[in-house]
Amino acid sequence: MKRILTLIIACVACFSMWAVNVDCTAGSLSTLIDDTSISSLTITGTIDARDFQFIAKNLSSLETLDLSNAEVVAYSDAKSPLFMSITSYDSQAIPATAFMGKKLRNVTLPEGLTKIGTAAFAGCQNLESITLPSNLETIEPYAFSACNSLSSVIIPATLQELGEGAFSRCKCLEAVTINPDDSFTVGKDAFQDCTALSSLNLGSNVTAIGPGAFSGCTSLTTPTINSNSNLTTISEAAFASSGVEEIALNRCNSLTSIGMWAFANTPLNSVTLPESLESLGDGAFYYNLDMEQIDIPAGITSLSNYLLAGNNAIDMDQPVKDGVTSIGDYAFYNWDQIREFTFPESVEFVGTMAMAGQSSLERVTAHPLTVPELGDSVWAGVNQPVIPLITDPSVTEDYKAAEQWKEFKIEHDAPPTSIDNTFANNDLQVKAHFEGTMLIVNASTVIAKVSIFDINGVLLSAATPASEQAQLNTANFNGKFYIVNVILDGGIQRSFKLLRK
Repeated sequence: MKRILTLIIACVACFSMWAVNVDCTAGSLSTLIDDTSISSLTITGTIDARDFQFIAKNLSSLETLDLSNAEVVAYSDAKSPLFMSITSYDSQAIPATAFMGKKLRNVTLPEGLTKIGTAAFAGCQNLESITLPSNLETIEPYAFSACNSLSSVIIPATLQELGEGAFSRCKCLEAVTINPDDSFTVGKDAFQDCTALSSLNLGSNVTAIGPGAFSGCTSLTTPTINSNSNLTTISEAAFASSGVEEIALNRCNSLTSIGMWAFANTPLNSVTLPESLESLGDGAFYYNLDMEQIDIPAGITSLSNYLLAGNNAIDMDQPVKDGVTSIGDYAFYNWDQIREFTFPESVEFVGTMAMAGQSSLERVTAHPLTVPELGDSVWAGVNQPVIPLITDPSVTEDYKAAEQWKEFKIEHDAPPTSIDNTFANNDLQVKAHFEGTMLIVNASTVIAKVSIFDINGVLLSAATPASEQAQLNTANFNGKFYIVNVILDGGIQRSFKLLRK
């Protein structure tokens, strides 16, 4: 019995040595701890860079660190750098690389702390929780990079700077909330390759998302953007190769710029861009294979290189709006499902390979009255000689003489010379009407072709349904009155003047 009691006392004594509380004066921690095998440490009083160095070098078994009632004071020694050749250390700051690669599981930081240094906790594979103090202002680059057990982070409202790669490659990080008090930029690669990140809340004062900030976040499907968002900039590759399926950019009425490859290679289904947008970078929506609809605002007059390349699920009657003057290289590359493509009158230039790979193309309509200049191999892989190119009669010969354009089967559409007084011919049972913005044409026999013109006789769209019904979406057309020309099998034509309410 005596032997058992002795063993219990020894175990209790041993356990008490694993968990240690010390009241420290800056620079004296090494004199207060005799057993460096401790797993838990609580420090009160003051500490400086010398104490952090002691912990980093000697307490290799430390798992829990409580600094909530400690104060970090400044320290400098020009002759003896402690971390990364640094000789001067700020007060209220965790030094750079202070705990890099350590076994820490739980950390509580001083409430007065304002800065966490570069790579301070980088590679702390076991770090499960850390309480960021409410006065924190700066998280320097890679401060928590590859903390693979960290599951959630609430960024303090006081934070002013989130450095490059600050939480990158945190494989278990699932939830992040960023709701700052003042204008804030999410730093470059800040959450790059956080593959478990599924909940992201961006407050109204997040004004910029840095390059690659959420790239590779494959579980991030629906980022939450505050309804009063002041976001102005989404930078290069910000969400590239992420899991984003839906994002409410239409809430971002201050958004002016979306950078290169910002949403490239994501499963975005549809997106409505705000009218405030001024620039779209190269490949901003490159190879979004699930994209069905995108609404590009009128202020974008130049479509950038690779902008929508590979997005072959898009089903739009007129992906290029009137007002666009330039279409960049590979802009609509490999849209292998699209059947019709219309160039509005404003287009002046179409870039290299812009329409290449459109293997299902059946009809092209070109409204420009001056033949647009072309880059190289604009329609590579397209069987141009069998595809009608519809032009205004006044410039048909110009298109026939223009390189690459002349490879098409060039035709022209003219408005009907007379218009029926009614919109139905009872003998042939041809009827045309609008349902909202959709033009519906029905006939008792096969409809060979339907053309719709504006009131001035400018061709807007056409279809060759080869069935008894035709539908044309007129959502992108301005005006109320339209001229509709219907050609039935056998060449019989009927035309109507219709009001779209």
